[in-house]
Amino acid sequence: MSDDLLLNKFPDPTWARLGFPEQPNFHDSGQNIGIVIIDKISPHDKIRHLGSRIKYITVNDDLSIVVRNIAFETPSDSHDDSGEHGLMTVLALSHEPFEVQGKSYVGIAPAANFIVLDHGAFKDGEGERLKKGIEWVLTNQNEWNIKIILNMGWHAQDNLVLLKNTSENSTVQALKSAVDKGILVISSNGNTRLINILPPYSFLTVGGYNDRGNANRSMHLPYPDEPYGRNADGHFRPDVLAPRVYLTIPFYEGKENIDRVSYYWGTSGAATLVAGVAAYLFSMFTNLNPATLRSALIEYGDPIVGYDYPAPRVNVAKVVYALKKGMQSMDLQEHSDSLQIKDVYEAINSVDDIEKGLALSNLVQHQLCPRDELWRFTLDKSPVIRKIAVYALGKPINNEERRVFWNRIIGEKEGGVRGWYAYGLLQDAEKKEVAKWISLSTDTNWTVRWCVSEYLAKFPDTFPKLEKTYDPDLIKSKALPIQEWLNINK
Repeated sequence: MSDDLLLNKFPDPTWARLGFPEQPNFHDSGQNIGIVIIDKISPHDKIRHLGSRIKYITVNDDLSIVVRNIAFETPSDSHDDSGEHGLMTVLALSHEPFEVQGKSYVGIAPAANFIVLDHGAFKDGEGERLKKGIEWVLTNQNEWNIKIILNMGWHAQDNLVLLKNTSENSTVQALKSAVDKGILVISSNGNTRLINILPPYSFLTVGGYNDRGNANRSMHLPYPDEPYGRNADGHFRPDVLAPRVYLTIPFYEGKENIDRVSYYWGTSGAATLVAGVAAYLFSMFTNLNPATLRSALIEYGDPIVGYDYPAPRVNVAKVVYALKKGMQSMDLQEHSDSLQIKDVYEAINSVDDIEKGLALSNLVQHQLCPRDELWRFTLDKSPVIRKIAVYALGKPINNEERRVFWNRIIGEKEGGVRGWYAYGLLQDAEKKEVAKWISLSTDTNWTVRWCVSEYLAKFPDTFPKLEKTYDPDLIKSKALPIQEWLNINK
């Protein structure tokens, strides 16, 4: 990917950015530790070195299971990218050492064992297929020494805005047997504040931050569109943070090029790095249990100064030091009980925004909240409630509502709420609104910028394109060409 040219230098290796005391040993880091990755993967020459240490498990619709030796398969010439996400995950964890411009890169836990589990996510019946896949995992737990399950799409087919207790989620249900068996489930927290639902407390949940590709922690900043807060059970999420930008892996997108690398982005990448850290620690401290590991990552992380959410950045060196000193597990049971509501119409007036959100979600799902009431909830003090209300409104139904949507998106401080206003406005957008749309091109919310891009793409013969970016530091420069176009063509 070309964004490396915009940095003027290659990013520091991910191991350095995570605070490793030294580069992970290619032959030792994560040795004999089994990591299950819930994802698809494509064959590639870059994973051939894993040999028999990686298996690809597919659960079919009839619940039959196919086991493939993916490392030995020949890469396809097709342009199907459905397995790209899993490939990037495996590369971030296990790629062979390489050097670029004097910097040494290596996977976080390259000596681990890997099982990629494809259960046909985001399709009907996914919960039953995942349960079947987890049965296979537990049957083979001892043989593969499975300690970690990396789950980056925990929300499954759930609505991302409407709240419900996490115990109702099919992925959570399918993974419960693994959690009960002492396997550490690591989950990404989500990539944008557009969402309301966040992972359960039983998962070690990983958010991201903007480290600018730099190991120097004084340069690290919060990611401006990072979701955080209480999940539908009332538990604060995420537990820890890891880098989510410019996660460097070997160049896999075409022919070899010694001067290029590829990048993994988002909290999928951040959670992958933490899974690698966990495998590294499990292999170093053979008697380490998941509760102590989780405690150590939280207790000995580094908070971001000035950030209004306390989840710390993972600092591997501090964790290693603490474990060598014999730290004990903290009590992680303080949030074990989930928030429940008994009466929807009583909870809708609650001062607790999650109770209120559960009630409003229930009313929206059952079409029991009239439009004038939804408009009232768009003025609620809680962004959780405002997101539900604006999402439920959908698009403006007349010119007056459209005018209000534009006024609200300009005045709204919370990025996720702005994202839903933008999505509603996109539905019946007209050419004459171009100046309003381009004014949103530097918004910190990804969905707002995506909507700007989609709006401009509706009129390709008239308007220029907006090049989107995951790098917060590049948002303004990417928007500059379309802003200059607007100044010329007013």
